[in-house]
Parts: sequence; structure tokens; C-alpha cells
Amino acid sequence: MGENKVGPDAPAAQGRHPLLKLAANRALLIALVYLLLGMLWILGSDRLVEAMFQDPVHVSYAQTWKGWLYVCITALLLYAVLHRLLCSEAAQALRQRQQRDDLDLLNQFRESIIDNANIWINVLDAGARVTVWNKAAEQISGYRREEVVGRDVVWDWLYPDEAYRDDIARRVRTILDDGAEVEGFETRIRCKDGQVRTMAWNQRRFFSESGGIGSITIGQDVTERKRLQDELERMAVHDPLTGLLNRREFEDRASQLLAACAREGSPCCLLWVDIDDFKSVNDRFGHQVGDEVLLGVAGAMRAAVGGRGITARCGGDELVVALPGLALDAACAVAEAIRRQVEAAALLAAHAKGAALTVSIGAAERTGDSGGLAALASAADHAMYRAKAAGRNRVCRVADAVDPGATPGG
Repeated sequence: MGENKVGPDAPAAQGRHPLLKLAANRALLIALVYLLLGMLWILGSDRLVEAMFQDPVHVSYAQTWKGWLYVCITALLLYAVLHRLLCSEAAQALRQRQQRDDLDLLNQFRESIIDNANIWINVLDAGARVTVWNKAAEQISGYRREEVVGRDVVWDWLYPDEAYRDDIARRVRTILDDGAEVEGFETRIRCKDGQVRTMAWNQRRFFSESGGIGSITIGQDVTERKRLQDELERMAVHDPLTGLLNRREFEDRASQLLAACAREGSPCCLLWVDIDDFKSVNDRFGHQVGDEVLLGVAGAMRAAVGGRGITARCGGDELVVALPGLALDAACAVAEAIRRQVEAAALLAAHAKGAALTVSIGAAERTGDSGGLAALASAADHAMYRAKAAGRNRVCRVADAVDPGATPGG
């Protein structure tokens, strides 16, 4: 982009074209050969006439006929040269006309095929300046052909982040310099209206007759496809109702976190959250209210946990939290924050006056001989049942004894 370019008039500034020089040299050679042959003819024919005829009258007639013969021979030679030259010019004119017809057909092809294609097509020269910008490129980007053809500023518009733009340019240049084709290369562009769209690019380089390098690019708008793909990926690992991780994804991630904590010698805790009397909520108010309750509890869990751990719904009203790097006391503090937020949210107040909704939470910490995730989950589950046996609406750790008289939150 910052390279020095040689302009179209550079050959004229540096001297005549080699082909013109060759033509001039050939013309000069033919003229010299003609001059030499003419001199030899005149000298040779004069001597021959003088040797053959002694009578001046006969010599005069012979000289006249010799002149006419010379004129006829040179006329035939001139005819041959002119015939070849004019035929060559006619052939060249025919080729030029054919080239113009081909260019017209090519322009019609561009108008009917390239311009009306439903995919983005553009052509760049060696300086990344746009030489072709079809209608699909206009429609997707919002930038008209008149704004971009002959310039490279469009890339600053499409990729306003300089670091991102430079990274893309470097990666594409590396591929093109190796002669390979760019296939399915995805980037995010900012359109003229401010929308961000995801494009998949195919690009290949080409060489012009003058030796210049350019590239042709075909782009496809895959924004909607990427959105659907991301949504499918999210649905594959998240519970569709609460947005928490599903059981399978939680088990995978929690097992990895547990193994990492074991290697590092750091603690890892698990919270098992159960909604108190959730069956009666569904029986009394219906499953739609039950879903609202699950959403409210999930929101309280996300708010209390933040970025310190991962949350999941393992099925029904079974909710679980993994807290890597937290010891049991810190994990119980998080559990207590969840319990208080759920209680304060009064998730059933809009459906029945005085109706309260609470959760019981069991907390367990991985120890050196506690086994894997299944053992830790079992310990947290037992602790949760201890919390229910102690009167519900409380947090209970594995080591806590069941105390029916304990106050909530104890």
C-alpha cells in the first residue's frame, strides 16, 4: 500500500518501446538491402549492356528496356511488401475489433453475472485498491461503487479497529504470497449503517499481462448462520429455561475444575441448592409459576456467585454451584448470599399474600480422600438434606450436625 508504483507513461519516459525499436531496425535493414541491390543492378546491368552492344542506338534501347525491367521488378517487390503490410494491418484491425467485441461481451458478463450475483464480488489490484465492486457488495456494506473504486479507504471503513484490520491484512497477505487460496476466512465488518456483520471470504490472486498482481474476492454474509450456530451451541450446553449450564456440561466443566484444583493444591467446594416445597408450588400455582420461580432462583444464584464459579440446573429443582479456589467457609458465605437473595425476592408474593419461597443449601469441600465430582456432589446433597431436616431455609455444611432448633441461616 505504501509501495512506489510505475505509472502507465513510464515506458515512454524511459525510451521507445523495444518492439518499436525492432520494427525501425528491420525497416532500416530492408532499405539498406534495397539500396545495395539497386547499386549492384545499375553497375552490373550497365556493364552487361556495354559488353553486348556496340551501336549507341542499340545501347540506348537496351538501357531503356533495362530501366523498364528494373521498374517492373521493384514494382513487384513493392507490391509484395505493401501486400504483406496491408494484410498485417487488416489482420491487426480485425483482431482489435474482435478484442473490442470480447471486451463488450466481458462487460455484459460483468453486468449480467458479476453485478447481479447475490454474493459479494470485488477485485483488487496489487495496492489493495478496488477495481470491481458489485451490487451485492454495495447492498451488504452500504458503500456505493463510486465511493470505493480506485481507492483502498474502504478497508478502513469496514475494519475501523486498526489492530484487527492489520491482523486480517497480514494473514491474508501471507496466504496470497504463498500462492494459496483463501477459503472460508471469516471476519467481522462494520457496515455503513453501523451494523456488524460476519463475512466468509474466498480469495485468490492473479497475474495480469503486464506482470502485476491482483486478487479476486468472493464474500458471503453468514451473520444469520453464525447467530443460529451460536444459539445451537448455547442450547447444547445450557438449560433452556434458566440459562444455567445443563447437567452434562456442568459435569464436564466441574470435573476439569476439580482436577485443576487437585493439581494446584487449592480448595474446591460444591453447593447443592434445593427449592423448599417446590412440588407444592407447582401443585398450587401451576407449572408456569413454577418456571417463574426457577428463573428467579437461577437469577439469585448468578448474582451471588458472579465470576467465582459455575452454576447449573441438573434437572427439576436440582440446582448446583461449583466454587473452585474457595474454602468451605467462603463457599458457605456464597450459599448464604443465595439464600438471602431468594428469600428477599418474595417470588410468590404476586400470587398469594404471605406466601414465602425459600431454598435449602448443602455445602461440601473436596478433601484429599474425598474422591471425584460424584463423591463431592453426594456430600453436598447429604448436607442439603441436613438443612431440610433442620427446618429448611438454611445453609448446612457436611460437618454440621442436624439441629431442628437452629435458626434459618445458621
